[in-house]
Amino acid sequence: MSVIVSNQFLTALADSVYDVAIFWYIYDQSGSALLASIVTAISFITQILAGPFIGVLADYKNPKWTMQLGFTLMIFVGISMAFIYYFLLDYFVILLYLGVIIHDIGMATIKPAKSKLLPRIVGTERIVQVNGYISSSSQIALTLGKSMSGFLIAFIGFIGVMLSHAALYLLASILLKLLIDFTLSQTNESEENAESERENKKQSYISDIKDAFQLMRSFRPLFKLIVIGMVINVASVIGPLFVVIVREQYSSGPIVFGWFNAVGAIAGVVVGLFANRIINFVKPYMMFGLSMSGAGLSMILVGTLSNIYAGMGVYFIMSFFLTVFNIAFSSLLITLVEDEYRGRVNNLTTAFATIMIPVFSVLGGFVADQISASIVYIFAGVWVVVWGIMIYLDKDIREIESV
Repeated sequence: MSVIVSNQFLTALADSVYDVAIFWYIYDQSGSALLASIVTAISFITQILAGPFIGVLADYKNPKWTMQLGFTLMIFVGISMAFIYYFLLDYFVILLYLGVIIHDIGMATIKPAKSKLLPRIVGTERIVQVNGYISSSSQIALTLGKSMSGFLIAFIGFIGVMLSHAALYLLASILLKLLIDFTLSQTNESEENAESERENKKQSYISDIKDAFQLMRSFRPLFKLIVIGMVINVASVIGPLFVVIVREQYSSGPIVFGWFNAVGAIAGVVVGLFANRIINFVKPYMMFGLSMSGAGLSMILVGTLSNIYAGMGVYFIMSFFLTVFNIAFSSLLITLVEDEYRGRVNNLTTAFATIMIPVFSVLGGFVADQISASIVYIFAGVWVVVWGIMIYLDKDIREIESV
């Protein structure tokens, strides 16, 4: 457990270093929230189109091998972006978008493999606890990564950030090799049988994805949560606009931006350390509904307040509720879905959840440029509150007994 948590810490650290560098470079060079939002749109389109097929691959390969493949792609992106920035600067923006696509393919490879690996190491009864620890370490890594990115951008430049990104993923890859798979022989045998069976049936990737979709539909409470999550994720347009909110709404710069992220990270750490108690404090349907409604109200306040300290307090609450929902939902996907389908269901869920984001992320950037980023935050908050109430009232979701 300690090895997989450490591995995910390095993964989150490398990912945050990369994200900050990419977004900061585009926004700093163009001054346009719209162009920065296009990066987000490309990222989610990649997950939608490639994710389900990568999920099939994850179901038929050893999860450690699949995660190593994802790490290799990440290392390649970091080194190649540094090389391109130094030698091919005239073509950098176009190739940067290509790097974003490869980077997200790597992320889509790691995520389903991790969901298959965790139960084999810690058992399904400890999934919520371990997901909580991973969430806590990831929040710390995200905060540290954003601070590290600022330092590297200032003193080493974009090339330093990209090479640091590659080095961190190399460390994560090495650490994964130390991971002891207690059921390795059984796992290899079952995966060989599964791949052989798939070849005998001559199933296409499309058929495998359809099988996973039918499995998702067969359990109505989970499927409804996935569909509602897809609709709620329209609110993720606020993500790339937070820099704009700090500048416009709170009239502040990078230091205050860092403090806001630190406060959000603290909220995530608190939830992660006590995930079992927090998530099981009330029934699942109440927890899902209340966490979304609370997060939505907090978004509205973040977009309307101008006092920095009040904004940080509300941002803490928003991060708290969002982390509760994410840990509970990811744990539910692991505990309810059989191992042989988990990779496909995981990435198919991600594809459904993100299908509406690309268009709305670009639209959100356009509205922020033309009117105000605070308007986008208020809309997103109202939207999340409404669907949070729908979760609370849905009779099928109320049937979920435990996470």
